[in-house]
Amino acid sequence: MQKEWLSFRLTLLLYSIVFIIPLTFYFVYTSFDAAEDDTKVIRQIGWVEGVSESMSIAPIHQFDQQMVKKIDDTLQKISIWVIYNNDSKFYRGKQTLEKDFLNVITCWTEHKKKLSQNDNPMVIDEHSAKCSHLVTNLTTIIENMVYLKQNKLINTFYWNLAIAMFLSWLMIYMVRSYIHMQMKKHAIYDHETKLFNKKYFLAELRTTCAGSVRYKYPLSMLSVSMDGFEEGSEKYDEKTKTYILKTTGGLITFLTRISDTACRYDENHFFILLPDTDEENALILERRVREALEKHDVIAGFEVKFKFSTTQFNNEETPEAFVARTQDFLN
Repeated sequence: MQKEWLSFRLTLLLYSIVFIIPLTFYFVYTSFDAAEDDTKVIRQIGWVEGVSESMSIAPIHQFDQQMVKKIDDTLQKISIWVIYNNDSKFYRGKQTLEKDFLNVITCWTEHKKKLSQNDNPMVIDEHSAKCSHLVTNLTTIIENMVYLKQNKLINTFYWNLAIAMFLSWLMIYMVRSYIHMQMKKHAIYDHETKLFNKKYFLAELRTTCAGSVRYKYPLSMLSVSMDGFEEGSEKYDEKTKTYILKTTGGLITFLTRISDTACRYDENHFFILLPDTDEENALILERRVREALEKHDVIAGFEVKFKFSTTQFNNEETPEAFVARTQDFLN
């Protein structure tokens, strides 16, 4: 149950990461969409500034309906951006963005009126210069706001890219861990000794015991215990333990038949299931295994102590009782 809950949590985390990554890029996409609007307003206010400067240098004393309409339309488009960004934290003016824009609109409205009424050219020139100054001030404010916004956008983009890369790496790591966990969950071999693991051994034990009862053939089991390999033991370091276990597993594999089932039962116990073998013949294998392990150069060099026990299956006992009885003989 615990392993299934772990798998569920890991799967949920993977789905969460897969869901977050598109959200991250969607945020970046919407940010660039806003940047496009900022670029448009820069062009629009820049055009208005250019017209206002031209009017201040060489004022248009005649009422040009087409030019006036184009300026009105452009200011109308800019007003939408101003309303949307009025409360922006990037504003660096002296009042508010809306008031700065209102000053431009007020000045331009008065200027149109003077142009339409054909007022004194000197008055128009003076008023034109005033409007040009207000437009230039608004242009500077908007350009600074857009620069600060885009600078933050760039930083946000890189941060989101870094987060997306990290989440992608985390997702790959989690997938690998999940696959490794599933492989380990369904594996039948012990990683260190290359012998069968406990899960496979118990399944094979039940099948073999049932066959022994049904077909009346003898069944024996050899148990090997290693001293100093209990969980928490510090007699050997991990590297030495791994080396000894690998050597032990190789020797057991070499000495057993294809029909035998040799496994690492726990940290320091090995079982060898011997189908169609009575106790007398099983003791012969025990002697061979004992001599091979105790006289091996590598294992003997570390002075590893072994205990052995051999038992024959009783058709009236359960597989679990068979294992327990074999272990009891080690004590």
